Amino acid sequence: MVVTVSFFDDTSVPEFREYRKLKHEVFVLEQGWQLPVDADGRHVEPDPFDRHSMFVIGRVDGSAIGIARATMIDEAFPHAEFFVDLMRRPEIKGVRAAVATVNAVAVLPAFRGRRMRVVGSARSMTTAKALMVELMRRLERDGTEIVLLTTSPGIAAVFFDHLGFYLLGPAFSREGRSLINMGLGIHDANHFREIESPLAHEAFAKNATEAEHRCIDYFQDQAAAVLGAKTMEEFCRKQLARVPYAAGAT
Repeated sequence: MVVTVSFFDDTSVPEFREYRKLKHEVFVLEQGWQLPVDADGRHVEPDPFDRHSMFVIGRVDGSAIGIARATMIDEAFPHAEFFVDLMRRPEIKGVRAAVATVNAVAVLPAFRGRRMRVVGSARSMTTAKALMVELMRRLERDGTEIVLLTTSPGIAAVFFDHLGFYLLGPAFSREGRSLINMGLGIHDANHFREIESPLAHEAFAKNATEAEHRCIDYFQDQAAAVLGAKTMEEFCRKQLARVPYAAGAT
């Protein structure tokens, strides 16, 4: 099985419609998120951030099986309310123009965790990893240094941890769900190599600026303060025992 990954924006009518349908299937039907839905009941409605974002889509045999969205925060900031304290930090202020957020990362259940050949890549990987690797490549090419996201403390959080994202603080609750913030330095080569992230193989994973290094150091300190000696898997199991939630990246 072979997965093809490509980019589009909200003006690409067929792809944007596929994105909204898959988002509906995963986040609304499967995970129970209360998102506005079109009159046909099969697609989420566009949101105000879509026109400022780039999208990536994974396909197998022409059918959409996975999606993700990225937005530069100087253009628009999905979930900005979750990052108020972080954005006051001098480390983040120093790189603000080079910060992106990622959300709506979703893969259909039948394709999760399955390693597949990726068109244009010498390595096989899961669809979710292929989407994120391609997204990081494009963001880095566009000058991004720091990537932020919010997710549930479960399987998705472990996935992002294995990519190289750091936990940025304790879990918090919104609308009855437990959530966490995570952050990644896009040139964090040493960390990528240590955890064997697929990003370690990317040519861009080096040459971080001093400002990015300061952010990465801060992210490492935050993760260490919250996790202590626990792994992300252990942290998530503890959170699961406290607050029920529908697992999956937001």
